[in-house]
This record gives sequence, C-alpha cells and structure tokens, in this order.
Amino acid sequence: MAYHRVGGPAGGEQIVRVGEVTELWRYPVKSLGGERIRAASLVTGGLEGDRYWAVKERQIRTAKQWPGLLRLTARYLREPHAGDYGRAVAPVEISSPDGSHCTSDDPQIDPWLGGQLRKTVHLAAREPPENRAHYRRAGAMSEADIKAEIALQPGEALPTYESVPTDLLTQLAEYATPPGFYYDAYPLHLLTTDSLRFLHERSGLDTDVRRFRPNVLVRPDAEVPALTEFDWIGRDLAVGEAVLRIESRTVRCTMPSRPQPLLGIAEEKSMTRAIVDHVKRELGVNVRVARPGTVREGDAVILLDQGVVA
Repeated sequence: MAYHRVGGPAGGEQIVRVGEVTELWRYPVKSLGGERIRAASLVTGGLEGDRYWAVKERQIRTAKQWPGLLRLTARYLREPHAGDYGRAVAPVEISSPDGSHCTSDDPQIDPWLGGQLRKTVHLAAREPPENRAHYRRAGAMSEADIKAEIALQPGEALPTYESVPTDLLTQLAEYATPPGFYYDAYPLHLLTTDSLRFLHERSGLDTDVRRFRPNVLVRPDAEVPALTEFDWIGRDLAVGEAVLRIESRTVRCTMPSRPQPLLGIAEEKSMTRAIVDHVKRELGVNVRVARPGTVREGDAVILLDQGVVA
C-alpha cells in the first residue's frame, strides 16, 4: 500500500497519513445494538460510554451465549461520563422489534428485559474494579463452551489466542470481563473499510459494518481490498487528539452472522464459515488508548514512527 508522507513533529520524526475516521460507534449496553456518534472522548478505559451497562444472569452475558441480545438496541438518555459507576451511570433506553421500549431507571426494566429474552435477568451498570465479585464468572469455561461460543467449524483448529498477553488470559479465566469494564478483553475495536470489502468480495456476503461492531471505522487513503489494519499491529496511530496503540488481530465469534432486526441486518448463516475460510477467523484489530483525547468523524489517521509516542 502506498502511504503519503506528511510533516513530523518537533524533532524531525516522520509520520504517515494512512486514512481518515469515517464512523464512530458506542454500544451503551454490552451485546445490544449501539449508536453512531460524530465525536467521541477516548480515555484509558476506551470510548467514553461504551458498554457501561450489561445483562446479567449469574454472570455477565453476551450475544455469543444469547444471540437474542442482538435483537435489541440501546441509546443513552443523557451523555455518559468516564468516571461513572453504579447508580451514577447515565440511563439508557432499550428498544425491541415488537415496538416496545423500556428505560434503565424504570422499575419494570428487569421484568421487561426478561420477557424479551425469556430469561430471568438483571440490567446492571458497571461497577468499580474493586468490586471483583460483580465480574467473576459463574464457573470456568470449558473447551466445549469456547467451541460453542465461536461455532468452531468442521476441520477448524481451536484458536490459540497466542497474541493475547498471558496475564490478560489468566484474568479472563476468572472474570467474564476485565474488572471495572464490560468490554471483552480490549478497550477498543478498530476496523477498516478495506477489510470489509475484502471479505465481501471473497464471500459474496453482506459485510455491513454493524455486524462487526467496531468503535472506530477507518477509510484508508488508498482503498484496495486488503486487511490493511493488520499492517499497523505493534504501531501507534494518531487520531484527532488521541493516540491509539494497535495491539493484535481480533478473533471473531458467531455474532457477525446473527440478525439485528431493528438495524435491518438479516441472518447470514454462512458468515462464520466465510470468516474462517477467507480471513482465518481474524478481522479488525484490538486497540488500547496510549494518549486520551477527542476523536471526530473525518479526523486524519496518522501512522507514527516507532518511538514517537512515549
């Protein structure tokens, strides 16, 4: 891919513009449909307001286990704040394909949500990291559980997750999510339009970005069907006021194949097989925030030389 050179910061380091932010997404409730926003505050814990609520039943649940969660969507009733936990978390409204709605501060929210999911559940705001019991798994995940969550395909080896640091894997063996947060493992997920087009051209399937639930969608300057973001692993991207550290490839589960009726997303039964066959079950990248700041749609995405950002 041809990169365009631009001027570097004081000290003469070279930096390279590689694209621009085309969409920003936050998901108020874990595994529910989210909301597109024009600007986002990125903090150490990720995108402000992203996954500050979750559905619990003995432990935090996701659409990997309960695909019905993707039938619902959520939006904030006021702007969230990064330091909020428990009762301080901004309220949300949840919508169902049956036309009904319920807010998180409605006393009937748990019965309503349970009726939607046909389960006994509780809508839980995130708790401070010190409340580790809130995040603890109900039991250890078996190999069979992992195979079921990702819909391991015939002839496919179980993913090794070798790019995930050992301390994080150890933590996630005990906790459903990192204590203090409701994201699966990493604070942010970034995807490029190149990668969506790459998968679409090889599979013929609908690769609507909303299937893959990124926080940041980037349009590369020189769009070609390629897994462009993989080239950025181990590097830093300056995006708006923030700097993002690209950590690893994202291993995909079954969620992109599931229907999201309120968003007009139909079921794609062949999607998991296509992701395995064409991209080895990896699409998009896991990201940490190296320098907090505001990011807006239309912001340039700059690939920094190694060592530019401490």
